[in-house]
Amino acid sequence: MEHWERTVGRVVGLGAGLLAVGAVGAAAVGMRLAQLAVTPEEPETPVRVTRLSGDDGRRIVWLRGTDAELEGRCSYLFDSGRGHARLGPVIDRGPDGLARPLVQLDRGSPAVGSAGRLTGWWFTDPAELGYRTERITYPTELGDAEAWLVRPRFPRKKRWAVHVHGRGALPEEAIRGVAPFARAGITSLVISYRNDPGAPRGDHGRYGIGIAEARDVDAAIAEAARRGAERVTLVGWSMGGTACLVAATRGAHRSLVDGLVLDSPGIDWTALLRYHAAARSAPRFVADLGIGLLGRGIVRAGEPGGLAIAGLSAEAFAEKLEVPVLIHASEGDTFVPCDGARRLAELRPELVQLRLQPRGEHVRLWNVDPESWERVTEVFARALPRPPWRG
Repeated sequence: MEHWERTVGRVVGLGAGLLAVGAVGAAAVGMRLAQLAVTPEEPETPVRVTRLSGDDGRRIVWLRGTDAELEGRCSYLFDSGRGHARLGPVIDRGPDGLARPLVQLDRGSPAVGSAGRLTGWWFTDPAELGYRTERITYPTELGDAEAWLVRPRFPRKKRWAVHVHGRGALPEEAIRGVAPFARAGITSLVISYRNDPGAPRGDHGRYGIGIAEARDVDAAIAEAARRGAERVTLVGWSMGGTACLVAATRGAHRSLVDGLVLDSPGIDWTALLRYHAAARSAPRFVADLGIGLLGRGIVRAGEPGGLAIAGLSAEAFAEKLEVPVLIHASEGDTFVPCDGARRLAELRPELVQLRLQPRGEHVRLWNVDPESWERVTEVFARALPRPPWRG
């Protein structure tokens, strides 16, 4: 997702000259912006190790590059993803960049010059949480997709959760949300969806910005029901939050959904695409042109016939929402501003609980304050009532 933001900046910069020459240039930039919004991207490696210090008791990794100073604990994926290290918050700054303590090395060994990226994922497998975990597959409309099944120590009868990662991430992103549900006795499915490794390719190999992916979420709800679930809570991160909202308000199995927990969710996609264009000095009409091209299917996306972007708004979701929602959002999110979350909470205050933090970048709210994030989530999950239509 950060790669998308950087690429948008380059495209707008390159397109400035084209915009100056009129409609043809505007169309070219709008089309490219639309393509970027729905294209799964190869992760960049903007962060490099500049120095290693300390001893086995306290090793310090010095980093320089994009996102190196993000708040909170984080994972460092290096050597093309073959290496994974867990790093604590920044503890020092100097000529060699920013220093973070090495909390745990899961695979590989970082060396001076190692290139990678920082993510908020932290965990690599839900088994690390200490719960019984197995790999399963579940059927989707495109074929089988992989998922982790995580069983709590003291399961509550027939209560499950489905955890959905965000755009440009992997299922590992969503593992952070499992522990509070396990403590509440809720069995979890941490799913992959179309265009992920371990899942089928979507239409044109592109995203449906939550619309197409919602059908994979719906398929995961059906899988949970086949395994005995009578109530399913949806847990979505970023675009995974969009998919959960679509599944909960329009999906074939929405009657099984008892609530949602969303972190940094994409709620208003028209505003979001305009925001990213404006942040790079593209005129609003160029963003609207790209939105129109996606809507009419002229720019191919992961949904046949085009994307119904107008239906991805706080107003549209508020109209159909029937179950409680907990939203974790941050005023410091520069990728998906919290305006959509605020608006949904204003429209449906009887259902939406907004936990708004002053700090924390996109999908890194847990990393800044994991204890508070998990405490609020667990209390919410335990208190969810049975939907009235389920008796």
